Amino acid sequence: MDAKQLAPIPLIQLCYVRLAVQHGAAAAAFVTDVLGLQRITDDKEQFLFRSDERFHTLCLVEDADGSSIGVEIASADDLDRAADALQRDGFEVREASIEECSRRFVRRALIVRDASGNEIDLVSRPAVSGRRYFPSRDAGVTGLQCVGLRSRAIEDDLKLWTTILGATVSDWVGDIAYLSIDRKHHRIALYPSDRAGLLDVCYGVESLDSIMQNHYFAQERQIKILHGPGREAASGQIFLRFAGPEGHVFSYGHGLADIDARHRARQFAPAASSLCEWGSECSEIPELRQAIT
Repeated sequence: MDAKQLAPIPLIQLCYVRLAVQHGAAAAAFVTDVLGLQRITDDKEQFLFRSDERFHTLCLVEDADGSSIGVEIASADDLDRAADALQRDGFEVREASIEECSRRFVRRALIVRDASGNEIDLVSRPAVSGRRYFPSRDAGVTGLQCVGLRSRAIEDDLKLWTTILGATVSDWVGDIAYLSIDRKHHRIALYPSDRAGLLDVCYGVESLDSIMQNHYFAQERQIKILHGPGREAASGQIFLRFAGPEGHVFSYGHGLADIDARHRARQFAPAASSLCEWGSECSEIPELRQAIT
């Protein structure tokens, strides 16, 4: 193989989350009334939501086997390279059908399972919208920011993201790995766990004021705060994690650090102060609790 074939496949952006739910209408009410996203109407999917210029960043899928995330790859040729590399290294991968691509609002997709069993859509040409984003409430949302994935096989999952795909480890907190795919500190975080699945879905907000306003909003409506307000030591991101429908975790984030080619991954101690410089505690999310014990 030549160097071109061995080079990791470049990633462009985190596109969307397809969130598995049992009761779509109730979950949709939470996404609009609490999270503050814009619901859109489309014949292909019943529960679609926007957070920025993209056609959608969240889709609630009833009775799905599990949740998944969509990540854009630069070109169709890179998708072909990704398929070959993933199959060669033993990862489960298949070409999405025309119907599956239509429901994801992309031109082409590979549906991949990492070593833990998490489903990842590698997509080409995701749709953007010609209409201005209009939120359902003034939560200050600026877009889909990052996601946390549970990992039952951290080394093998890292191989998928960094050796085959073009993500890089920006920092470690204990064995938690923060993965960068663009200029931001991370778009994906891998949390060691005994199960697969999404740990949290984070939407960026425009200011610290937005974090605090949303904190008060959640308290007033008796929405359970799981972690924060706080600030991540590694990324500089100010965050608020809170309970969503059916056990899902959502968060708001602001101030996610930019990194450049000179940045080298740092190892932070497995301590509470590494997860939150401000001292907020998290006993409700097992993966965060285990990271500091």
